[in-house]
Amino acid sequence: MSNGKPNNALRKALRIVGVVLYRLGLAKPIIKLRANKVRALLYHAVEDVEDPFTKGLNVSVSSQTFAANLDYFQRYYNVVPMSTLVKRELPERALVITFDDGYHSVYQHAVPALVERNMSACVYLITRAVNGELVWVNLLNGALQKHFEQTLEVVSRFPTLASLTSAEDILSRVQNTFTPSEIETLSSALREKFPQLTNAALYANPAEIEQMKAQGIEFGFHTKDHYNLENCSAHELEVQLDSLGCDEITNSNTFAYPFGNFNTAAVVQLDRKNYAKVMTVGNNNDAYSIKHLDRTEVFTDDSASLFAQLEVVEPIVSLLRKWMIKPATDGQKLKGSSAQT
Repeated sequence: MSNGKPNNALRKALRIVGVVLYRLGLAKPIIKLRANKVRALLYHAVEDVEDPFTKGLNVSVSSQTFAANLDYFQRYYNVVPMSTLVKRELPERALVITFDDGYHSVYQHAVPALVERNMSACVYLITRAVNGELVWVNLLNGALQKHFEQTLEVVSRFPTLASLTSAEDILSRVQNTFTPSEIETLSSALREKFPQLTNAALYANPAEIEQMKAQGIEFGFHTKDHYNLENCSAHELEVQLDSLGCDEITNSNTFAYPFGNFNTAAVVQLDRKNYAKVMTVGNNNDAYSIKHLDRTEVFTDDSASLFAQLEVVEPIVSLLRKWMIKPATDGQKLKGSSAQT
């Protein structure tokens, strides 16, 4: 699960170097060195008090942090809509802002901040969420947050979860190893155990989505149920990539992988669907498809740290990873850098 912070010695060292460079006033010339590189940012929820269904998932930033990020972007980059990126009508130092999952907090807190600065963004919608139903990761997380001991009793029925005692480990195991049918079995057990565990207001509803469209926000597709596509059979993959139920409300011909995970079958199917861009998470995923666009998650309101992550840490890590990537053959798993959602 992503926490948005350097997680090894190299990243920590690079972050320190980046902060020093920023403090020395070198941000603008360093950013200009990659003037033709598109920066893509990934957010999920923008909330000052985490909802129990998102708390602990490492998907939230405060409205203050988000506003500080926008002010930083406005100072150093040219924020463009996804449609401009698709048309390839890009200024130098282009940056796109994206949100996965379609949380209500984006409508409530993020969009007003974007509109105030005349900026756009693209939000990736899950069909189940648009229909007002809890997505499995929020359902499981909400159960763990609200009824931890009772939820442990439910998950212990599943052999691979029985020995786990932390919410993070349980969520990670389900995300990375459960098939869609196993997740549905677990979800059904949770709904039966906790019938009161609902929160349709967690996600933006169709009326709110239409309001955001009128304010210049764009909407792409993020699968039917937000399953890890690596764990889907051919039929399950076909079901997850069917945008029926979302296609009438989306206005961007772009797609985002759940958790940033994909395999060759997903790449092939999405290519057949003629998406203009496919959003990933991490570095160098364009080695698998020229349509892939890597995104970076940020969780800080400190300009020096933000500069360090976007212009020093991620580019250098990308260079180091580039020689390691060997595109897989059909059916093999392809590992991008996974995010929580």
